[in-house]
This record gives sequence, C-alpha cells and structure tokens, in this order.
Amino acid sequence: MKFVCSKTVLNEIVNIVQKAIGTKTSHPILECIKIEATADGHVVFTANSIELCIEYTSQINVEEGGSIALPSKIFGEIVRRLPDGEVKITSDSSNFITDIECEQSKFNIQGMSDIEFPDVPIVDEEYRTKISQKELKQIIRKVFPFISPMETRKPVLTGALFDFKGDVLSVVGTDSHRLAVINIPIEINSMPKKFVVPGATLGKISQLLTDDEDAIVDIIVSDKNILFDFGAYQVYSRLLEGEFLKYEVILGATNSIKVRADKDSIVNSLERANLIINDDLSSKTENKMPVRLNISYNKIEISCKTIKGYVNDVVGVQQEGGDLLIGLNCKFMLDALNACDDETVRMEFSAPTSGCFIKPEDGSDKYTFMVLPVRLYN
Repeated sequence: MKFVCSKTVLNEIVNIVQKAIGTKTSHPILECIKIEATADGHVVFTANSIELCIEYTSQINVEEGGSIALPSKIFGEIVRRLPDGEVKITSDSSNFITDIECEQSKFNIQGMSDIEFPDVPIVDEEYRTKISQKELKQIIRKVFPFISPMETRKPVLTGALFDFKGDVLSVVGTDSHRLAVINIPIEINSMPKKFVVPGATLGKISQLLTDDEDAIVDIIVSDKNILFDFGAYQVYSRLLEGEFLKYEVILGATNSIKVRADKDSIVNSLERANLIINDDLSSKTENKMPVRLNISYNKIEISCKTIKGYVNDVVGVQQEGGDLLIGLNCKFMLDALNACDDETVRMEFSAPTSGCFIKPEDGSDKYTFMVLPVRLYN
C-alpha cells in the first residue's frame, strides 16, 4: 500500500477516528486504525472498539492499493508531530512494516494484518431523521451529567433515551437520583421511536459536533445499532437494551411551592456552600453532605455544616405556596442550574421528601431537571 496525503488532512482524519479507540481493549487489533486504500483513490480509515466504530473515507492520491492496521497511539503521535507538508505512507504486505515520510522526517513502525479487524456494523435502517449539529451538541451538554456512569443493576441507565414523538424530540438522562429531560422541535414529523444511546457514545459525539448553524447530522437507527452520518465520516454505536425510566410519570407530579429566582444568584450561593462540602473520596455515600434550602418569606436560606466548617447564605426570590426546609445534593443542583440557558428559573417543590424541579421561567417545557432530596438528620 502506498499513498500521499497532506499532513493537515491526515491529522484531522486520525484525530476523528481515534475517538473510537477504547481506553481498555481486549485485543491488540482493537488498538489499531485500519487503513484501506483502493486504486480509485479512496482511502478508508477505521477504528472499532466493538462498542463504537468510526469510519472516515477520503479521496487521496493512491499509488498502490492495500490495507494495514497501525497502532493508533504511536501512529497518531507521529502524524501530529510531522512538519507541514505531504505525507507519504508505504506499507509492506509481507511483514506489515510501514514507512511514514514527510519532508526530512522519516519513521518506520510495525503494523499488523487487518484480517482480524472487526467489520463495520451493519445498520438495517428502521428509522431515519436529521438534526442540527449545534442543537444536538447543546442537548448532550445538558443531559450528559445526569447519565449514570456505572450501573450494575440497570445498565440501560448508562445511556440517554431518545424519544421521538411526532415533531418533538425528548432526550432523557437519569442516574436514579436526578433526571434531565430536554425537549426540542424537529423539522420533520417523524414516526414515534424510542432508543437508548450509550453515554460514552454521546460523550464522543459531542467532541465531533460543530457550532455551525447550518451543519446537519443524519441519524439512522436499526434494531440494535445507531449511525450518526457526518458526511465524510460515520459513527456507529450499539444501542442499550432494557426498559428505561418512565419519565413522563415523574414530570406529571403536582408541586404546590413555586420559586422564581435569578439563576446566577442561586448558582453563586451553592458554589460558596460547595467550598465546605465533604469531598473525601473515601466517603461511602454518593450524596455526601447535603445543603439545606430553607424557603420562606420570599427568600432561600442556603446553609451547610461539615467537618470543614459552616456556611450560611441568603438569596432573595419570588415565592408562591408554603414554606419548606429540604436537603439537596449541592453538585446535582449545580449541574442542573448550569444546564439552564435562562437568566431566571422556576424551582418547584411539594414536600421535603419529594424532588426539586427546575424549569424555564416562561412556563415552557423545553427543559425539566429534577433532583431528589437528601434526608436531613439535624
């Protein structure tokens, strides 16, 4: 195999496909990027961790067709450090030794046969839609903190639910202690469809999405896989199986206490309280020490006492309904509030044992965040 490509183009391609390489792999071939060049000038770069696969096709000057699997880490580092110019890559099919040359720089690395490299998943299209890349990026940013990073009892919660309902898409994330629901209108009136995308996949996808208003990504779904089509490259992922949380039931809760507050004022107060929250990594409780929110007389008194000290802060709000004293996880509240785009938010409560709901001040349903309370012992 022999082809020539500019360093800039090659570096961009490698940076994209490398995102599919897992941190822990079960086989050396999964740590490789497969490069397949054809005589018609097409070169396909593929990385495949089984759970996630990225395939990038580019029109490049091919002098001789062939294929090879190159170790991703060293190959990527070499490409990044090459001088600007034309890169010539030549591999020997007999021993898989690959030469990489650019200007006066020359490297020689050991490749592998691509025979054992896993095939790109087949996505038998059952459902297709498209979405703005900028919009999808914003959705992932808001929902990602709420996705459970590890779940032995219910692995489906390590992903986000995509719930297409006519002309609305709901994206839902939860770790059983909190919930995020983002609703956006979609251009096409699509057929109802639900599927769960792994959180790890969404984390990688968010790194590829652009803020360009006109950029679109096509989403193609089969029974077990999903394909995000960016045009020049495609990202394949497995879908998670299992019954997701019935989030509509939670959203239907009736809350009698409503608080209208300046978002930044609440965030700043919680961040001050967080300075003394117990962050001991050996702590066995996930919720750790809660902050106390004492709601009364158009104000929220935010306080917390830990082994580090004591903090008390007061934020003025507009209150409807009765008074309430509730304990909440400070980090969870900050994640929810920081995901809100509005300057003013509406916080809703019903009882010390029920969740805190954070919604847009204008009464729309574009987002809803819910954080379950933490018991107060004193």
